[in-house]
Amino acid sequence: MSTMFPGVPDFAEKRDRLRDLASRHDLDALVLREPATLNWLLSARCHVPQTLESACLTVVLSPAAGELTVMTNAIEAPRLKDTELAGLAAHWQTVPWWADREEALPSGRLGADRPRPTELGLTAEIARIRRVLTGHQQLLLTDVAKDTAAAATDTAHRLAPGCSEREAAAELAHALLERGLDPVVLLVAADERIAMHRHPLPTDRVASGRMMLVACGRRHGLIASVTRLVSFGPLTGAEQRDYARLLEVERAFLDASVPGARLGAVFSAGVAAYTENGFPADEWHRHHQGGFSGTQPREFPAYGTSGEILTEGSVVAWNPSGGGWKVEDTSLVRSGGVRPLVHDDRWPTLRSGGRDRPGILVR
Repeated sequence: MSTMFPGVPDFAEKRDRLRDLASRHDLDALVLREPATLNWLLSARCHVPQTLESACLTVVLSPAAGELTVMTNAIEAPRLKDTELAGLAAHWQTVPWWADREEALPSGRLGADRPRPTELGLTAEIARIRRVLTGHQQLLLTDVAKDTAAAATDTAHRLAPGCSEREAAAELAHALLERGLDPVVLLVAADERIAMHRHPLPTDRVASGRMMLVACGRRHGLIASVTRLVSFGPLTGAEQRDYARLLEVERAFLDASVPGARLGAVFSAGVAAYTENGFPADEWHRHHQGGFSGTQPREFPAYGTSGEILTEGSVVAWNPSGGGWKVEDTSLVRSGGVRPLVHDDRWPTLRSGGRDRPGILVR
């Protein structure tokens, strides 16, 4: 059976990476359950609801023939065949909604990204495979990032003093959804809550002086992260300097994000930049600093001991914060250096490290 997938021109390339892995381990089949793996392979929404860390299907790959089996239930199968996986040549195993969709797993030697006790655990190896985006995925992510930035810009220009965090979040969700982006993360903070809470779930708090918008938008199984800050009035000189200092911290993360770098070394370079730019030495204790992204908002928070290696085509999202401000982007690791993607020409920019970086929108 051919497993060509119309509309996903790099499907065969991704499938063959997994086939090679399965063959190296002499597996009879590779079982894929991890939502990030399924999103990466199928370029589809594999979640119901959109944000849960579980998938509505399981994919089994036979390495010898490259054939796929999609295991799902009678609720999801018609929709998947009609929309998300329309045109995918695969065997379909559909069970009633009350049954275990994996009750007919093949026999033999199995490997998996979320392994059961009898299966070979390949979580880390599969993560390394999907961490390198194909050329087509890099183009798609560029568009996802551009549209996520545009959604934040549109929302920011609608804000005014007296707007509540929930109202701002609703505007941002609308702007993302109308661009075909799933809002998998949505955070908003008003005034002092920007400095107080690094994960500000929206409340009824009404803004008077400033507001922060944070979102992760997903499309084609790819995710872009953005943070934007709005001030309802001129910034003081001290506030401008504090934000510029934070951009210098971000610069350290970005400058160090090159192919061949150890993730922990990039993290350490960014952390050292806090004190180098006048922030308290423990400022980074207040929030994780980011890490690998692309198919998840963050695969895991980076630490100084993180041994994973950045490769060309991998994606990082760093989010330093301090001085009452935060900056966040999604960046593609390239041979000539990292390329930040979340940009909108309508947003004010500042130069830092030879790059255009987001400023603060003053209304």
